[in-house]
Amino acid sequence: MHSDHSLSRRKFLGAAALGAASLSALGSRVPQALSGAPNGLGERLAPPGKLGVQQFSIRDAITRRSIANSRANNLTPTMGYLGGANFPQDPTDLGPLVPLPGGFVEVFEYLASLGYRGFEFFQFTQNVNELGRQPTIAEIRQYLDSAGLVAQGTHTASLGTMYSAATDGLSANGQTQIANAQTLGMPMVGTAGDPTGSNLLANGPGTTIGWTEAARRANIVGQACADAGLKWYWHVEQNGFQGFSPTAHPELAGVNRMTWFFEHTDRNLVFIEPDTFHSYSGRARFPFPGWSAANPYDRSKLWDAYGWWTANYQRIVAWHIKDGTRLAVQPAPPTNPFTQVVTRPPTFAPGGLANNDALYTGEGSIAQGYPVDPDPGVVGYKKLFDDVGAKGSRFYIVESDNAIGPATDPGRSLRHAKLAIAYMLGLRAGPDSHAVSHAAEDALFESELEEVEVAG
Repeated sequence: MHSDHSLSRRKFLGAAALGAASLSALGSRVPQALSGAPNGLGERLAPPGKLGVQQFSIRDAITRRSIANSRANNLTPTMGYLGGANFPQDPTDLGPLVPLPGGFVEVFEYLASLGYRGFEFFQFTQNVNELGRQPTIAEIRQYLDSAGLVAQGTHTASLGTMYSAATDGLSANGQTQIANAQTLGMPMVGTAGDPTGSNLLANGPGTTIGWTEAARRANIVGQACADAGLKWYWHVEQNGFQGFSPTAHPELAGVNRMTWFFEHTDRNLVFIEPDTFHSYSGRARFPFPGWSAANPYDRSKLWDAYGWWTANYQRIVAWHIKDGTRLAVQPAPPTNPFTQVVTRPPTFAPGGLANNDALYTGEGSIAQGYPVDPDPGVVGYKKLFDDVGAKGSRFYIVESDNAIGPATDPGRSLRHAKLAIAYMLGLRAGPDSHAVSHAAEDALFESELEEVEVAG
């Protein structure tokens, strides 16, 4: 995934200007990154051309009526707050109450106006009132092109969807997934679903497959995708960090399912999309035998996230940049000690919402790392994205499982997206950076943003 999916300067400016013109009332200039203004010591750790949003994080926006559709049907658009110029540093600066974009077209335009260049799907549907039906894949491609976005991937290509036991090859649904990807121009397809829910290597009774068979099938699916010019990936969530049956597999006492799976699949065919929140949550929830609450951060008893990622960087096709904060009173495993929500002052969100506001990217202990997080194995985004090799070869996709606001705050998910890109654009390497240089791309992006601001 390199320059084939980069936007031309003219195309980006046109898309962003369109977004600024048609959605000018929706928000103001992107605020400073929560990490502080760029220090100028190094290049960006996330190449701007690789920044995207996962659809799940803003699914409420995609599934509501657009402003244009609402007005065409004499309906009041959904109104909300997108944050003013000083938000969130000034929590009272929510900005004006504005119509919120809805449906693919308007949301894509809004994201592009913020500086995003990519979008990862988890489904291909929007509010049915936009067209009176769901859009075709070709129409969605047109919406992306018009906004100046690229389709980065999809979570619709599970192993069960892609593989046919009847043919021991690609299924008809798998062929559809590949065709959709080719129409959308995305370079990869994947899933957040587990390859199997078993804790055994061998197949179980009935249709339950073990991890040995899951790995074999993944290689078959990976090969079919490779033949079509795509990559197949597993977006590993927390079940992937569980272990195996201790009675059936005592030899795997210090190995989790994710590690075993990638060790037994072809590194040229089966790829990974790490999720920072799920990875560190899985590390904490499923320690290895011998773990003790008296020494909870004993590295020998916990999965080495940083070590695994740095050793397997060639298999990483994208990061899910999902922040989290460790609970003040930590529960014992297997309870998750991280949260994606935070208690705010009542003025921070509409309706006096003092609880359960979304944690913004960069605020959490996962993003900041040790010693903000008490676990030295949580290294923080700056070190992680600096040290893990070949940064320009993958996407950086922001997401929150809790970005969707209540009915009193329908703008929350888009505020999260707005602040997430501000943080990611401000995340800089130090002078001893190990990152691959993309300084020219950074400079071009800066000039594009300046021209967009003038045009807006």
